[in-house]
Amino acid sequence: MKALICTLALLWPLAGAAQTNAAIDCYLGGIRPNESLHETVITFVNNSDTEVDILWVDYDGVEVYYNTLQPGGSYDQPSFYGHPWVVYRSESNICKGIVVPFAPRVRLELN
Repeated sequence: MKALICTLALLWPLAGAAQTNAAIDCYLGGIRPNESLHETVITFVNNSDTEVDILWVDYDGVEVYYNTLQPGGSYDQPSFYGHPWVVYRSESNICKGIVVPFAPRVRLELN
């Protein structure tokens, strides 16, 4: 299991989107995605000076690796409402944050 030491991740919806998303500063387990047909796109932005790993939490509560994001990098991740995503520092497995989207587009900036 990943380290439980965490730092706060900031969640900013894109312009015009209501703040309807949960941002939790560390993943402690026990969450699973909701069944949803509502699609979303999460923009992950790495403002930190280290690589981060992005993982989806599956229906069994297991983290599934999706991407590594370089410092200064960003990318769009298609997903669904209610599907949790966890972000860790690559080299130390320190939890950077978690996002559970409930809007058509969300933006997670990692510091």
